[in-house]
Amino acid sequence: MRKYLLLLVVMVMMAEPANADLYTWEDEARVLHITDYPPPQNLKKQKIKYFEESMTKAEPSSAKKEKKPDIVLYTKNDCPECDKARNFLNSKELVFTEYNMDEDKTAVEKRKGIDDGADVPFAVINRNQVYGFSEAVYNRALKP
Repeated sequence: MRKYLLLLVVMVMMAEPANADLYTWEDEARVLHITDYPPPQNLKKQKIKYFEESMTKAEPSSAKKEKKPDIVLYTKNDCPECDKARNFLNSKELVFTEYNMDEDKTAVEKRKGIDDGADVPFAVINRNQVYGFSEAVYNRALKP
């Protein structure tokens, strides 16, 4: 038991967040170096950039690029739930690819490549498979 406790303590101590001071500098041959150690003392000072940031800090939300979700929707004719799913995605002004399994036989084959089911609506949102339509489930799958 003591071995496991000691192992746990060692693992917790080693799990510190990665903090590093980064230096960007050019040498005499104009080769760019990015290191976690300072450049040589004989290097001209004006070519050194020093970054004192934690490697684990998250980017500010304004700096993040908003990634568009990848959405594929499988539907059939005369399907009220399919209409709800389509209307929901359109209301969010999201771009999606729709395959109607009644009108496009290749859509059935594409669906079988993912899933053997035939129930609709079936959506693949950011690689998450969503069966049926629920606004809460679609919202959860759309989160990055």
